[in-house]
Amino acid sequence: MQDQYDVIIVGGGVAGLYTALRFDPAVRVLVAVKRELILCNSALAQGGVAGVLDLTHDSFERHIEDTMIAGGQENDRAAVETLVREGPDDLRTLIDMGVDFDRDASGVLHKTLEGGHSRHRIIHHKDSTGRSIMETLIAAVRGRANIEVAEHCQLCGLHEAECGLICEFLTPQGPAAAGGAYVVLATGGIGRVYQYTTNSAIATGDGIAMAYDLGAKIRHLSYVQF
Repeated sequence: MQDQYDVIIVGGGVAGLYTALRFDPAVRVLVAVKRELILCNSALAQGGVAGVLDLTHDSFERHIEDTMIAGGQENDRAAVETLVREGPDDLRTLIDMGVDFDRDASGVLHKTLEGGHSRHRIIHHKDSTGRSIMETLIAAVRGRANIEVAEHCQLCGLHEAECGLICEFLTPQGPAAAGGAYVVLATGGIGRVYQYTTNSAIATGDGIAMAYDLGAKIRHLSYVQF
């Protein structure tokens, strides 16, 4: 681990790894994860990913409305619109990276219908979509010289400094610290703050707590599933 990075990403699920890969190769990135990269809620996700990839039989507007209805109209509509309109391009990026989404006999992506969706728009890899995406992202991250991965590296402190932010970690070798001009908290689930959960023992919500300590406004924690 170096003393200074351009970006430090805490968390190595789909959000953390995909973010790391979107930076220019000249940007020095550290990805710090509590355990092994594959041990995360992302790898356990089964059903698939929703996205409007067929504008003949579906539309962004329909997907937005389905999402708003499923959320009881309490969703941040601007965030929903961004997710729905930008999501398909990210799905195409994952396909180009080699994620093996299921296809029918003619080679067309197989789309399922789930939950509050009014159209078939869920693409998937069997019933292990998250793991398939994670394995592809891990291979891509391992192949990037500008991205350093620190496994078994737990964030235990985060505070502002002249360089941007200082991250303090607990590692198998002892305490360590690194500075970053920017820090991305992609720390995943909070299941273990509840008495009953099937979440991994490491899903303890550290990133949310540290963001709160730095002044972030936290809303709707009771709605969090993962």
